[in-house]
Amino acid sequence: MPDSDPASPVASAPGALEFVRAFVNTRDVEAGTDRFADPASWAGWAGEHGIRGATDAEALARAIDLRESLRQALLANHDRLPLPASTAAALTDAARRSGTAVTFTPEGVVLAGHADDRGMDAVISRVLGATAAALADGTWARLKVCANDRCQWAFYDHSRSRTGRWCSMQICGNRVKQARWRTGQAT
Repeated sequence: MPDSDPASPVASAPGALEFVRAFVNTRDVEAGTDRFADPASWAGWAGEHGIRGATDAEALARAIDLRESLRQALLANHDRLPLPASTAAALTDAARRSGTAVTFTPEGVVLAGHADDRGMDAVISRVLGATAAALADGTWARLKVCANDRCQWAFYDHSRSRTGRWCSMQICGNRVKQARWRTGQAT
């Protein structure tokens, strides 16, 4: 359920966490599209996010693996589970491969990597930095994927109770409720 439209019912995530949401949403499950399908489609997405430079098929494959691992972690956030061990391992591996380093400052932990915004390593460094900050400040638990298996669009749960399940109540939430109602009517 793409939300590049400013009138989209899917709200953005705060700060740098929006980049993680955009990264996960490079795959649109419902539409069957993938912005990381090849270097050209990746370059279009990267350019939209101020990232220059090329990438290759191997880097794309690693980014896709990280993206899908993050999607599983966002699914786990519905049940308020800790970061899955497989996602922690994927993030650690991504940091090692991208040359992202941890720096401790009086303000907290900062991930330093590819500040020149070039190539896939710059993307991964931004994802790692935003994820680390969100885990530290507690906003990570609000980043989720739509509970509608046909959608799985990443969204930020702005609900007071932190129990949002759908990327959009008007779209996916309504679809699921209608399907349940129809199933109830059929019996």
